[in-house]
Amino acid sequence: MIWLLVVSQLLFGFSSKANIVKKHCQLIEEYKEFQTTMDTYLASSDDVCQGESVHYTGELNPNAKDGVYKIQPSDEQGSFKAYCDMNQDGGGWLVIQRRVDGQVDFYRTWFQYMDGFGNLTGEFWLGNEKIHRVTKQTTYELRVDLTFTDGETGVAHYINFRLGNMSTFYTLAVSGFTGNSGDKMGWHNSQRFSAKNLDLDQTTTEHCAVKYHGAWWYNACHSSNLNGLYNDTTNRGMKWGGTNVCTHTSLKIRPYHGNEED
Repeated sequence: MIWLLVVSQLLFGFSSKANIVKKHCQLIEEYKEFQTTMDTYLASSDDVCQGESVHYTGELNPNAKDGVYKIQPSDEQGSFKAYCDMNQDGGGWLVIQRRVDGQVDFYRTWFQYMDGFGNLTGEFWLGNEKIHRVTKQTTYELRVDLTFTDGETGVAHYINFRLGNMSTFYTLAVSGFTGNSGDKMGWHNSQRFSAKNLDLDQTTTEHCAVKYHGAWWYNACHSSNLNGLYNDTTNRGMKWGGTNVCTHTSLKIRPYHGNEED
């Protein structure tokens, strides 16, 4: 009986791995047919966002302004445009998500989250592949700014933030929390990115992305859901914790250079 149990566990392990490989292969094949629509990535600036270049020196430009900048990662795979916050908490922040008014639909496919969507001067998701390309260069920190339905604000700061590559389904690495809003990302650490057309969460009884109408590094299921429905007070909404529903959110990253306070 014992050997049967061992064999069954091994087969289950092989089956689980095979399923992941199959999903990855399906993604590759589907992506060959996927046509991206970068409808708002039309900014004209040729500057490089302070803090997002491989040549970053840590010296901030006091004359730099918030806006859309050209980002040139060190992997020699081309540049892209992104919005940079050059003033808050010392500046040099590359904004990877912003939600302010519900004008952009965030209930999107895995590939759309991979490439990015929305309006860089309004609501958007930068794109998981771009975030991976940036955060693989060095240690990056993450700042999450939140405004709740009661008008209160909160900040969550993490001294380590990174996304794995496509073959890991953009697995999240996040740690080192400080802030006044509670650590609601830590439970999602080491999770793969799920969306409505790709279920990679840790529960076999439900599809978290569909149930909570979003796309995120769902565990089983979430302690934060910042890509959920806008202006929705249920668990499908833009949640940070069990009861905190957000009206405004932004996620920002920059190279981490030591102890900094919010």
